[in-house]
Amino acid sequence: MVKVCNLSFAYHERLILKDISLSLKAGEFLGFLGPNGSGKSTFLKNLLGFLKPAQGRILFAGSDTVLTRAFRSKRLAFVPQHSRLSAPLSVRDLMLMGRLPHIRDRWTGYGKEDKQKVEDMLKTLGITGMAERDVMSLSGGEMQKVIIGRCLVQEGDILLLDEPTSGLDLNHTIEIMELMRKKADEEGKTIVAVLHDLNLASQYCDRIVLLKDGCLRYQGNPREILTEDVVEEIYGIRAAVTVDEYGRPLVLPRRAAAPEEGEIPQKEGLCVH
Repeated sequence: MVKVCNLSFAYHERLILKDISLSLKAGEFLGFLGPNGSGKSTFLKNLLGFLKPAQGRILFAGSDTVLTRAFRSKRLAFVPQHSRLSAPLSVRDLMLMGRLPHIRDRWTGYGKEDKQKVEDMLKTLGITGMAERDVMSLSGGEMQKVIIGRCLVQEGDILLLDEPTSGLDLNHTIEIMELMRKKADEEGKTIVAVLHDLNLASQYCDRIVLLKDGCLRYQGNPREILTEDVVEEIYGIRAAVTVDEYGRPLVLPRRAAAPEEGEIPQKEGLCVH
């Protein structure tokens, strides 16, 4: 669906991305991982056309399609790492903004179908009760769910998610990841998610890409990529890697030094409430 060929990007003279090549397939859930500052968010912004590559090409459906604003808004939906919204909008109105690419003209405004899709998404995300709330009153996690809802009602073929579960508790993190997995499996959406949680990526992603210092170091399925040696090379930490009952890797970071004697509580000293 998308092919990235020898992509490089620089801020002034500093190379942020260095000769990145990869393909994105329809219905694939791809996890983009790596240390802070490795170029993950910058890669998404190059796909979106927000940034212009220093070299290389991005091919959509096999051609050098010009990333016009109209093309981006209909084909690519984006969840940013941080929302900079400061307008006093209701939750419902903010999510309706995701339907802007689908209105016939600005005089007609949103139609019945647009409004129904927003109502359906509010229900899907379990936030119907806050539809009339001012978004400025939301917590960080609540706001993140609304931004994800805006992305989903846009109905793009490719969903680009920059830390989509940031600020969400464990329950809502799983809820969002299950929803994205369903979008890939049942609707053929291509999902590209910047993540920091290796275990979350292992559970939900078909393929993982590991960046470090702007270079694509590894790509493959979680079983191939998430090994103790690779985790140490990319993140500079020691970790124990086991597998769950389905054969998916589980990564447990280890302390740099062994705990001192007496630091680990004995079983009889544990208190369970």
